[in-house]
Parts: sequence; structure tokens; C-alpha cells
Amino acid sequence: MYLHKNKKGFTLIELMVVVAIIGILALLGLRLYAGQQEKAKNAIVKANAGTIQTLIQAELADAAVADIDLDEIFGAAGIYNPYTGEAQTVSGSDEGEVGASLGAYVNDASGAGAEDNVFYINGYGSDGDFVYGRDLEARK
Repeated sequence: MYLHKNKKGFTLIELMVVVAIIGILALLGLRLYAGQQEKAKNAIVKANAGTIQTLIQAELADAAVADIDLDEIFGAAGIYNPYTGEAQTVSGSDEGEVGASLGAYVNDASGAGAEDNVFYINGYGSDGDFVYGRDLEARK
């Protein structure tokens, strides 16, 4: 008489293959997810810079170039660095920040000594490279 054994279940090899496949898929998913996060943060930086540009243009419609206060515009914008979560300031030049200045080669927000009345608006990505750079002529 032969005893018939029920062979239900999976072998160890089959289980190891399934675990290996799941691991590979998880690694691929994480790499794609990290890349998409970076793109999303850069898109936020571009949107923040666009917001500042729009606010400067709105101020130019109502005020002279000399009367525009970039600190006030940045404060009213309510924008935040997507990398650190901190509020944006005028002198931003690190990852995720938006910076603005008036005039050629002017480093401070006052624009003192600027002759050409151009606002420079820049947004920086995670590697410190520009993701947004725009010159806005400040003519009334």
C-alpha cells in the first residue's frame, strides 16, 4: 500500500525567487520615486520664482522702481523652500531658494547704485544650479 502525501505549499527555491523579484522591483521603484521627488521640488522652486516675478510686476504697476521693497514682497509672498521648509528671503542662493536683486551686479536687496533697473530673479535646485533665471526690466 502506498501512502499518498499531500504536497501543498511552495519549495524554498520558489520562495527565494519571489523574494528576489520583489526586492528588485522595490529598488527600481525607489530610484524612480527619488527622481520624481527631485523634479517636484525643482518645480516648486520655479513656481516660487514665478510668484516673486508676478508680485514685482504688480508692484511696478503701482509704484516707482525705487519704492519697491523686495523684503516686503518676499514676506507677503508666503513661499517656502521645498528642501528645508523655511520661509524664503531675498538673498537666497542655496538649494531650493529663490533670490532677487535690482540692477546689474548688485548683491543687496536695496538695489543701491543700480543703473539699468533690472530685477534678477533666480531659483536654485538641489545641486545649486539654476532651475529658474529671469531678468525683469523694471520700467514704469
